[in-house]
Amino acid sequence: MNMAIDLHLHSTASDGVLTPKELVKKAAELGINAIALTDHDSVDGVALAMQEGEKQGVEVIPAVELSSDLNGQDIHFLGYFIDYQDSEFGRQLADLRELRAERAAKMVDRLRSEDVDIPLEEVLEVAGDGAVGRSHVAKVMVKKGYIDSIEEAFEKYLGRHAPCYVEKYFYTPKDVIRTIRAIDGIAVLAHPALSDVDEFIPEFIGFGIQGIEVLHSQQTTEQSEHYIQLAKKYDLLPTGGSDFHGLQNTKRGRVMGSANVPDEFLDGLKSLKFP
Repeated sequence: MNMAIDLHLHSTASDGVLTPKELVKKAAELGINAIALTDHDSVDGVALAMQEGEKQGVEVIPAVELSSDLNGQDIHFLGYFIDYQDSEFGRQLADLRELRAERAAKMVDRLRSEDVDIPLEEVLEVAGDGAVGRSHVAKVMVKKGYIDSIEEAFEKYLGRHAPCYVEKYFYTPKDVIRTIRAIDGIAVLAHPALSDVDEFIPEFIGFGIQGIEVLHSQQTTEQSEHYIQLAKKYDLLPTGGSDFHGLQNTKRGRVMGSANVPDEFLDGLKSLKFP
């Protein structure tokens, strides 16, 4: 019997708007039986989500989303069933969050040169304990009335080719994949249609990826079918998720459960993790 699952969700531990507990409660309300919490550069919400999952009857898979750079391209990888309590990994994430804060400060400086004056302290306050990102900068811009939506902030100021964009400190794909594998995780290439890196998939396999996100709320049906076939071709586990952040009226406002992920995808991950 099929069940509703979503293997790509973000909470306030990174750039989502729902706390880990609220995220699990929302999943329960929607009849979603299993989720993966995949915050950017953070596992701070995993334990809370798993605890709430036990109360709500929602299975929560410990996971993370990590960024890498390939010739100037931002390539993301997901790690499933990770050892989120690994101390060395925790130190790596702490370093990444510090670099994220430094990046936010640089973006705020660049915004001032565009006559957009927002206080860094307020950006950090919006981020709270989560890993600060561009969406937190955008929220303050909306609050201060400089733009009308988060989407507008990305298009005019914060997008990759916009004037106030600041490069992240990136690991290479090889670094990220090996990091995920080192904490006993299953390494998966995230939203490949958005990254456009098909030609590098064999190389990623050589580095150790075991799966590919074939279903994603921003991929077309044709794109999803393409990646389903690629997963078969390369003998990779198929995964999928909405990439839910909880943001509304924006391209980033994907609906939880909207990727229509079959339970077989989770079964596949489990069969690899728990043979």
